[in-house]
Amino acid sequence: MGLMRQARVPAATRCVVSLALVCAISQAALAQTTTPKAQAQALFEEGRAAVEAGDCARAIPLFRRSQTTFPARGTLFNLAQCEAKLGRVASASQHFKELLTQLPPGDPRLPIAQKEVTDLEPRLPKLVLELAQGAPSPSEVLLDQTPLTPTSLGGELPVDPGDHVIVARWVGGGQTEARASLPEAARKVVRLEPPAASPSGDAPSPLAADANAKAPPAASPALAQEAGPAPAPASSGRRTLAFVVGGVGAAALGGSLIAGALALGTKGDLEDECKDPGACSPEGMDLKARGQTLTTTGTVLGAVGLAGIGAGLVLLLTAPEQGTSVALTPAILPGGGGAVLRSRF
Repeated sequence: MGLMRQARVPAATRCVVSLALVCAISQAALAQTTTPKAQAQALFEEGRAAVEAGDCARAIPLFRRSQTTFPARGTLFNLAQCEAKLGRVASASQHFKELLTQLPPGDPRLPIAQKEVTDLEPRLPKLVLELAQGAPSPSEVLLDQTPLTPTSLGGELPVDPGDHVIVARWVGGGQTEARASLPEAARKVVRLEPPAASPSGDAPSPLAADANAKAPPAASPALAQEAGPAPAPASSGRRTLAFVVGGVGAAALGGSLIAGALALGTKGDLEDECKDPGACSPEGMDLKARGQTLTTTGTVLGAVGLAGIGAGLVLLLTAPEQGTSVALTPAILPGGGGAVLRSRF
């Protein structure tokens, strides 16, 4: 009987691996239907809605994510305007200056950006980081968790008004931290120096302190044996596998519903774009190809989902005394692809 149980596990494991592989491929196909430009546009529109509602604090992270996903001058312009409105003068000035290098002559945003840079300049707080006399150069300096270049030391760094944290790391593992709070138009100097050494010349080691602590007494072997978990019944592994297979099937079925909804939306866009099937624009052809991909993906996910749920029920409700073989094989179905669950008792 022990050999029979060992023989059932690899077949069921192959079933789980097959389901996971098909789901991963389907998710990759769905991800390809949304381009970075489309994702950035959606984030931008959500940010614009927040701006129109008077919530620049919510709009700023949306504009930043949009700009990171797919850079655009319009996104950068809106981001800088929101930052200026909230008093983040250094960030706004940096982004307006970046925008000036991208806008072509005659762009209506060009004079706005130039005026903003001029107006923001006298409001900028300036932070100066200097080394204490005789101090060696640190190996790394972080300003609000952002690494600074060595040339930044000694120069005026424009920062947004508010609190800032400076961390200096030194050769040998030492670290010092300083805090500075600056209002608008303020200038503050922060001097950096390595941490003071302990009387012995070395910084105390946390590990050494822990080593001096009294170790807890070792547990008695008899008590340790009693406290250990009771052996799981032989059927627990089969039940766990049933839940895993069923869960993968449910996830695939959910993905099928999402793909179907996206396909219906694409169909509506296609009808608007190609009113005359004989004269369809390139955008319409792209929509048609996307709709076909979503339809096929939804069909495959639906078949895999039903097969996974069925496999989970088989594993959960049946306990054959002889070996059980379960396998998931691909199949060609009308209008798309699918998967077939084959079991042998």
